[in-house]
Amino acid sequence: MTNEERQIQETLRKVAGAVEIPSFQMPCQNNALQVRRRPFYRNKKWASIGIVSAVVLGLLGSIQVSPTFAAYVKSIFAQGVFNDEGLQQAARQGFSETSNLSVTDQGITLEVKEIIADPVQVMVALMIKQSDGQQLDPEWKTASNSQFNAVELLDAKGNVMSDEWGTAFEDNVGFVRFILGKKGQEPLPKTLSIHFDEIGDRKGNWKLQVPITMAKTTAATTVLPVNQTQVTKHGLKMTLHQIVNTPTATRIELETQWTEAAKKQLEQEAKKLTGKTTNPDYAPFLPYQQYRLGYYYEGADGSKGKERIIYNSYSIDRYGHFRWINDDDPLQKGKAATLVINSLHKAIPYDMSVTFHPDELNKKPVIKQVGEDIFTLKSIKLAKDDDSEKQQMEMEIEVQSKDITRIYLPWWVLQDEQGTTYRAKMGHQSKGPVDQSGRERATYKIRLEDSRHWEGGEITKLPERLTLRLDAVQKKYPLEWRIPVTNQ
Repeated sequence: MTNEERQIQETLRKVAGAVEIPSFQMPCQNNALQVRRRPFYRNKKWASIGIVSAVVLGLLGSIQVSPTFAAYVKSIFAQGVFNDEGLQQAARQGFSETSNLSVTDQGITLEVKEIIADPVQVMVALMIKQSDGQQLDPEWKTASNSQFNAVELLDAKGNVMSDEWGTAFEDNVGFVRFILGKKGQEPLPKTLSIHFDEIGDRKGNWKLQVPITMAKTTAATTVLPVNQTQVTKHGLKMTLHQIVNTPTATRIELETQWTEAAKKQLEQEAKKLTGKTTNPDYAPFLPYQQYRLGYYYEGADGSKGKERIIYNSYSIDRYGHFRWINDDDPLQKGKAATLVINSLHKAIPYDMSVTFHPDELNKKPVIKQVGEDIFTLKSIKLAKDDDSEKQQMEMEIEVQSKDITRIYLPWWVLQDEQGTTYRAKMGHQSKGPVDQSGRERATYKIRLEDSRHWEGGEITKLPERLTLRLDAVQKKYPLEWRIPVTNQ
């Protein structure tokens, strides 16, 4: 294995950690404003919202590297670099296009190696190297995340269609994804425009205009009109508009909104949350906006696929009227299947409060029960934050519940005896076994910072007494909506 191949393999082996943050539209005057609830990240340490498959890409732990990079990158998507069967399948079927367009400045070459583009997404593989073809040193930070850098999709007239891109850019290998169709019907992109002003610590001018061809993938795309509506017992009106099958994905296009009767109940829940959570400006909108739908595909033989959550939503108003698009691996052609929307995951007001002394907690867990839900505070300690290098508090909390499926960071509120509030800035959730009563075990590890400081102040010692409050939870409610679907 050459140094070049080893560098590529090491680069692609790196997997970014996920940071759990809530997804919502902040209130604004323009009710029709289209707001992405799943942000794209351009940081080297990129993150995903805790409930979503990330639009940003997760890299596999190991890959098979070809004898040379040129040979390898020719089929980079087919080689399983991404844990995305749709991309691999499309590449194996010949839907990817090699580009090899490049630009050199300041002794650095930016090259577009390969593109897969169909009506639901555009995937791009990039490479950065020295102009003499040699790899850059690993310690030379080449992740191209400067705020001055731009990657855009242009339509046939040269107008910018989208500059919202997810990226996994480590060292000198990069991958960029655009999700199409967020605004409904729109023209297909014709050009990928790249303009970097800064790569690593070098300023320069790297510009590329890369043609995007979709003739083959568009011809292989089918649309199944559905146009069916169901109303849940909670008053959520769901309209499934269509299912789109492309070479890389099967997409569900859905619209949801609350009935007027449901809004009256949600208004009461909103009043209970006013002034609560560590994001009080948004809290009254939680009951309207913070919900998800669960679904799975069932085969003709009755076999059930893995339950998934529909994540990608785009606001039509501030009161829970959303347009959703959700992409899965392509359904098998010619095989009958049934789409089953089987659950509603909805945020509701919650009332859990427990006061404890940190020194005592670290000797013996503190248990609090709310109805059938059991909360166990297991530990609290000071830990240095990797980014700020400041000491913050770190808590571990175990939750046993039959129907709580998620607790987002702003919903945890921690206060000391002086009234200082600590907000959760990072978190991790892991699932455990179900107990004899049917309660699922979930462990939350959260990092908390002093909310009096915008960037979090240094916490030099644990307070003598703390109160942990939980103002909202997301609970799961069963549904049963079955839609026959076939990928022709």
